[in-house]
Amino acid sequence: MADETAPLGFALGAATRKLAKFYARALADGPVTPSQLALLRQLWVEDGQQLRLLGQRAQLDATSATWLVDQLEAGGFLERRRADPDRRVVRVWLTEAGWRLRTTLVPEIARWEEAIAETLLQHHTSEEVAIFRGVLTTIIAVFPEGDDLWAARSALWDARLNALKAFVEADAGKGATDGNDATDERPDD
Repeated sequence: MADETAPLGFALGAATRKLAKFYARALADGPVTPSQLALLRQLWVEDGQQLRLLGQRAQLDATSATWLVDQLEAGGFLERRRADPDRRVVRVWLTEAGWRLRTTLVPEIARWEEAIAETLLQHHTSEEVAIFRGVLTTIIAVFPEGDDLWAARSALWDARLNALKAFVEADAGKGATDGNDATDERPDD
């Protein structure tokens, strides 16, 4: 049973685990895992991406992206090439087998997405589902990775506190010199 009082991050984590299991079962008899599919989907949109950017677009850290590319390369679905003047830049290209996999999996992905949408629409309106997708897109696009969220929030709070401190200090300095502060005039004792 869902806990509607659970922190948002925990609820998203629980939902992610359920969907990961759904995709793992759907891909169990196939040649790729859900994580590998996430990487392949990026290449189906734009082949020949830099390995670093490919990982970022698939929401993967550099180590995971490299590991998945290793696996997909060993499976014959893609290859790495150094075509740039800067030999440190590695680009990842689909092989013929990688493109054939697209032909097989894209209709399956559409079928899986339809099953997920139908399930959600049993409990929510299409407008609510669209809003939820928008919120997820915002989280993915705007939130920094891991501890960086706290660093970003802390930096924002520090900047606000410093601005407030500067304002208070400027106002206090102004009040002491302009003669308009009621505390400047004391009755004779």
